[in-house]
Formats: sequence, structure tokens, C-alpha cells
Amino acid sequence: MAIGVAVLGTGRIGGRYIEWTNGVPGAEVRVVAEANPEAAAKWQDQYPDLDFVSDYKEALKRDDVDAVVITLPHWLHRQAAIDAANAGKHIYVEKPMAVWPSEAREMLAAARLNGVKVMTAHTQRYQRPVKAMKEIVESKRFGDLIMAYDMWHKPYEPFGRPKWMLDRELGGGMGQMDGTHEIDRLLHLIGYDVDTVSARVGQFTYPREKYQDIKADDTAMCFIRWKSGVVATISRIAWEKGATEYGTDMFFTEGMARLRIAYGQGPGQKTAIWVGDTPAGTWQEESVDDTSPFEEEIADFIAAIERGDEDTPIPQEHGLRVLEVLEATEESSRTGREIVLDW
Repeated sequence: MAIGVAVLGTGRIGGRYIEWTNGVPGAEVRVVAEANPEAAAKWQDQYPDLDFVSDYKEALKRDDVDAVVITLPHWLHRQAAIDAANAGKHIYVEKPMAVWPSEAREMLAAARLNGVKVMTAHTQRYQRPVKAMKEIVESKRFGDLIMAYDMWHKPYEPFGRPKWMLDRELGGGMGQMDGTHEIDRLLHLIGYDVDTVSARVGQFTYPREKYQDIKADDTAMCFIRWKSGVVATISRIAWEKGATEYGTDMFFTEGMARLRIAYGQGPGQKTAIWVGDTPAGTWQEESVDDTSPFEEEIADFIAAIERGDEDTPIPQEHGLRVLEVLEATEESSRTGREIVLDW
């Protein structure tokens, strides 16, 4: 019997989960919850035979729903996940897991109490260049990893975003939107043995004194130390004027590798891996498939639920760890201190 799924929220990419989930053998979307009638109308027209409700709690009452996909605004993740867990539903929640680590801990506790799983949809490990980089790191193709530089420089365009995305207290800001992607990627590639975090985080490209409706960060430079000795920087800026770059450079004892993921329509946007492992000092491109990671990620989650796995493909604790690093960057910036993580 197919795993019944409820999609909670259709904003941004949320509605695409209908297609992605129905494309997974053994899964079927049974109901979609969307409080905004205008947002729901688009998907109702596309899926006229699918049930739609305005209150997600109505979806949670259904016996034919085994799991939920939460794509609600960040500040609603905590309560929706706890309600889903209390209803006995497995939980797939779009990143970030929650606004604050304390909320993520509550979500994990509710899932454990009710015997269900909660996985945060951090898609980076399903991106083809990230997979290729993971193989390079684990195979020690270029020796031992020494350090890494992760970057995401992109246009901000704040006035085209929902207002909650401009308020840190509601889960807005580029730390939650972009920084969590970068932290996720580095934890996946390097490991969880993070020792310390230091950072400068701020609102520089659209400063508060000029843009009082924007109450969230747009820029950060972070430095992370691992107990293994590996170090990494995170550079992110959402700019008004600038150029786009999205990816990771990794430096090994016997060479270098860089991954890039195409973002936007600007020149030079290409999804690929480049390696530098010769004395010539040049990069050699190693092409990778430029495919969407979303279908593969939801398929892995469904398969883990069907098998009754002890953990989820992206470990349940992972979403919490990402938020703990993010919170450490903000604390370091606020206090001027290096923050020790006791994991």
C-alpha cells in the first residue's frame, strides 16, 4: 500500500512537492493544505482530483496520511512538526528545520515521543557536484583535506520577498536562507566534529537605518574549526550590486578541487567540478549531471520510512546541528568571541 503524504504549504517551491512525491514509487499525495486561496488555486487547477484544505490540522486528522511535507514559512515549522508528530505522521520539513535550535530540539523530542521520524530537506548532498566532491574527500584522491572556502554571493532583491523573510525573528535573513545551505554542505563534506565558530554577521547592503522594514542579516564571513584540524570559511553576501557565485573550493595535501552550482541567469553559471592536481597550475573540468536533487531526496525519505530505518537518509539531528552552527555565528558576531560547540 502506498505511503500517503500531505503537503503542508505551496509557497515558493512547496507546490512542486506534489509532482515530486507522486513520482516516487510507493508514495501518493492525498491532500494539500494551503491557507491562502490564491496560492492554492494554481495547484487546484493543475490537480483537480486532489483534496485541498485550508487548515493543515485537517490534513493531519486523515487516516490515509502517513507522512507530511512541511513547506510553510520558517516560523511555522516548529508547531506544524509537533502537531504532525502528535498525530503520528512522519515529517519531511524544508530547510531550515526551525528558526532557533531550541525549536528544533522540541521537534526532535516530539518525534521521538510519538515514534515517528523527522528529516530536514537539506538538498546539498543530492546536488551532483557535491556528490562528486564528497567522493573526492572520502577517497583521498588528492590526499588529506586541509581547508575549505564556501561562498554564496547573490542578488538580494528584498522587496520581491514575503515580509517574514526580512525579519530574523520569523526565520528571515540570509543566514537562514543561504547560510544554512553552506553550513549543511560543509558539515556533509567535512564532518560533525566542529570545535569552534567565529564570525562577523551584519546588515550592510540594505542597512537598517535606511531600510527600517528589513530586520535581518544580508552578509557574513565565518570561520569554522574542526577537531580534526580542518578549517573552513563561509562567505555570503546578498547584494544590491555585485556578481553571483555559488560553490565550494577545497584544498588538499596533493591538489585542489572546486564545485560550482549554477544560480540565476548570469554569465558563467555552470554546474561542474574542476580539479587542480598537476604542477601546471591549471584547472581541469570534470562535468557532472545538472539534475534536480529534490526528487531523489524525497524518494530516499519515503524509502527509509517504508523500510522502517532507524534514522533518515539525512540524519534527524542534522537540521539541529546546522542551526547550532548558525546560532554560533550570530553569537560570535554579537559578542566578538570565538564560540565553542560542545557536540
